[in-house]
Amino acid sequence: MHLEFSYNKEEVLNALRHHFMQRGEIKVFRNTLIILLLATLGGYVFHLVTPQALTGIAIMVVLLVLVFWYMLPISTYNKAATFKDNIQLQYSEEGMVISTGRSEYQRSISWNNFSRVVETKTFFFLYKDKKSFFLIPTSAFESEAEKRRFGHLLQQKVG
Repeated sequence: MHLEFSYNKEEVLNALRHHFMQRGEIKVFRNTLIILLLATLGGYVFHLVTPQALTGIAIMVVLLVLVFWYMLPISTYNKAATFKDNIQLQYSEEGMVISTGRSEYQRSISWNNFSRVVETKTFFFLYKDKKSFFLIPTSAFESEAEKRRFGHLLQQKVG
């Protein structure tokens, strides 16, 4: 089968947010920040923490949330030229062949190169490892049936 697509920036940013927020170290960091903020609020209520400390920690939490929610996905998007290309993708039982609109270069990738698949409403995430993945927008499929067949193929080949 053959797909042609280009990425929608806002959808990709949301996909990158989804990816980053699912990472174990981000979850630990996020939970640690929540506990710190709650402990600070509790300390403030019981007059153990000054208003300045509460304000400082709240500002720190807001800045870190901005970094993880906005800056990290945007910087990743800006670094990856793939997100700005037109992609042609052919897939079969053996794997897929990817080419971009900018070059005649084609890259063949076997399904064995992927360790897992995550399907969301807007994307198929094909993970090579914990940090690197390839995004295929669900909007690239002409029909819901074609999208389901592709998802079924991925589940069979990648798991």
